[in-house]
Amino acid sequence: MTNLAVTDLHKGFGSQPVLTGVDLEVPAGSLTAILGPSGSGKTTLLRVVVGFERVDRGEVRIGGKVVDDGDRYVSPEDRSIGYVPQEGALFPHLTVGRNVAFGLAKSVRRSGVVGDLLELVGLRGWGLRYPHQLSGGQQQRVALARALAINPSLVLLDEPFSSLDASLRANVRADVQAVLRRSGTTALLVTHDQDEALSWADHVAVISEGRIGQFDTPHALYSHPKDAGVARFLGEANLMPGTVGADGVRTELGVLVLETWSTVPASGRVTVMVRPEQLELSTEADGAPLAGVVREYQYFGHDAVVKVQPDAGPADARLVVRINGGTPFVPGTRVGVRARGPVLAWGPADPLPEPA
Repeated sequence: MTNLAVTDLHKGFGSQPVLTGVDLEVPAGSLTAILGPSGSGKTTLLRVVVGFERVDRGEVRIGGKVVDDGDRYVSPEDRSIGYVPQEGALFPHLTVGRNVAFGLAKSVRRSGVVGDLLELVGLRGWGLRYPHQLSGGQQQRVALARALAINPSLVLLDEPFSSLDASLRANVRADVQAVLRRSGTTALLVTHDQDEALSWADHVAVISEGRIGQFDTPHALYSHPKDAGVARFLGEANLMPGTVGADGVRTELGVLVLETWSTVPASGRVTVMVRPEQLELSTEADGAPLAGVVREYQYFGHDAVVKVQPDAGPADARLVVRINGGTPFVPGTRVGVRARGPVLAWGPADPLPEPA
């Protein structure tokens, strides 16, 4: 198993910087996701790692070996990297088996490795079919088999599930995850989908404006984001001002207990995060810490998202609440809102970012 190390990586195009000091350590045998919005530099980072782009400054190491530091450079075909692009990029005139075997020596092709790889991805017996005879999910599994055929040190996946419909995407994602775990291959996935990154990877690196903002396990990232920007990017987050005191932090939702991970002063103003699932609604507005009016109700079957306009505050202010499906809250209903569990806060208070 092989690790990947990127140190102080800078890359730009013309006068436009894209990566501005990226540091990343991908543990050997792990599944790591690079999560970021369009234009954040995540695809450029992947292209530098695979060798399609040269570094301007910094260093890329695979398994301890320098593959690019501005002076030394190893070409993509010599980096022992398997690459899975967005659309699979299978050769339409070649059978599934020949697509998987592409680039292998004839002696290796005859060894039965292609059949083993197709079995690994759940497609044994499909070797004589052509790409147009496969579903989108099956094509991506063939692309993964082809990437694994060279027994790579590292597999890079560039948003490989983005073109699939929602239900198929979840199934194929789980299949690919299982295959990579069985093979023990170190893998790096680039995605802009928060659910995909959190559910698929052992570690997630959040990239923004050319730098890694935070690198941690999915659970730690979601529950303990380092700042409001990371919190908002990793799902809905209600951010509000608060004042720290001896009894907790005072907010529009009342006095709340502070999470021990919070980095706040002993007293003073802070920014408080309350996740939507930490809020509870009731039709008894009187006596609740916060009262308001339901403005939106979105039902998803397994749960529902309710947006509440507080009585106090700007007319466009909304609290986002996630609840079990249950009885719908019709827009216009007056409700009371309470928060449960400890909340995370950062201090001193900064101007709250606008929602993306």
